[in-house]
Amino acid sequence: MEKKVLFIIFSIVLISISPQVFAEEDLDVLLTEKNAVLIEQQQIIFEVGKHSDIQVKHVIETGAWNSDRPRIIEILPGEHTNLTVVDEDGDRLSFSYDKETFEESKYIILNQKLGNYDLIVEYTLDNSMELKDGLWTKELNFGKDVTVMIEDDIELIFANSRPIDVSDANGINCIGCKMILEYFDEEKFSSQEIFFGNDKFTIDFLSNGKISEMEFIGGGTQLLNFDVIDKDQLFVIKIPLEYLLNPYDVFFTEKDDTKLDQIDKIRKTEFSQDETHVNLSFRTSGEGTVSIVGATPEEHQKKLEQIENIKAREVQNEAVQNEKGLALPIPGTKAASELATKSSQMNEEEEVNKLSFADELEKGPVQNSEDNTIIVAIVGGIIIAGIIGGVIFKLKKN
Repeated sequence: MEKKVLFIIFSIVLISISPQVFAEEDLDVLLTEKNAVLIEQQQIIFEVGKHSDIQVKHVIETGAWNSDRPRIIEILPGEHTNLTVVDEDGDRLSFSYDKETFEESKYIILNQKLGNYDLIVEYTLDNSMELKDGLWTKELNFGKDVTVMIEDDIELIFANSRPIDVSDANGINCIGCKMILEYFDEEKFSSQEIFFGNDKFTIDFLSNGKISEMEFIGGGTQLLNFDVIDKDQLFVIKIPLEYLLNPYDVFFTEKDDTKLDQIDKIRKTEFSQDETHVNLSFRTSGEGTVSIVGATPEEHQKKLEQIENIKAREVQNEAVQNEKGLALPIPGTKAASELATKSSQMNEEEEVNKLSFADELEKGPVQNSEDNTIIVAIVGGIIIAGIIGGVIFKLKKN
């Protein structure tokens, strides 16, 4: 009986020990055996597209070391293959890992680095992006900064269901990254013709599910209704301002519920507005009815004034940045190395007069002829930052 009790207690203790403890012990042993140092300062780059694999790069810019004091980096979770370790010129550098094969390993051991060259570790996370109902999805939860590079054929991504237009950008910087990244496999809008009295107009929408029973109610309160049946649907709807003025309220109710209460209101984002249309994005969960309620002319005019004020500030910021802006190329490139060398040679007086990059970000988008400049995501960036727990910046396209 006593042996049984001791066995139960011992089992409970084993279960209660976090796997993280064992991982930390393995790392401590590896650091001691190799006389190594764990690398903390690095940039992580994800390259994503309309395919399941993610290409990962770890860029180490500073420092130099030899094989008697190697450095160690942790491999990101997931099936991984195709490891290469090179400098920014593409010359191979010496490395190893903690297991017999890279596929089994958790850590990469970097045996050398030259002081004036960036070191780039690159590998593939296999089958990391999931495609379901025409929507690619990946949860990013690292608690550290990640640069997500987006392939050119993707123009719209979603961060925790919030849309980000990347049609003029290479990608985004996610600071303290914790978000669900999504984008459509085909960014092809469907059209629904709406009849209103003797008139008719078209609503264009993009979704990972179907809709039905779309109708428009005008006169007084403008209202657009339609039904959804799928469990989880992400929407982008292009609404003509001639018939439905913004800002909008979006409600999601049961099919037979005709009363729109505040508790039924769901989160929405309006973006890419021009003189004739505005894009509206939101997410539904389960079967029900979506009701989009338009604004009064007075409310719409206030919205237009807000947009005009934002545009005026952007023009002002652009003028300032063109005069004083500082372009920062992506780490791991020749331009990055040359910039670092040039910066180290600046004297103290130049350092005092130079505008810091952080100051420039607070003032607005950086506009410069340098390729791959980091710029602030216009309008939506601040909203998204509060949602995902980190500031998001866009990376300007070449």
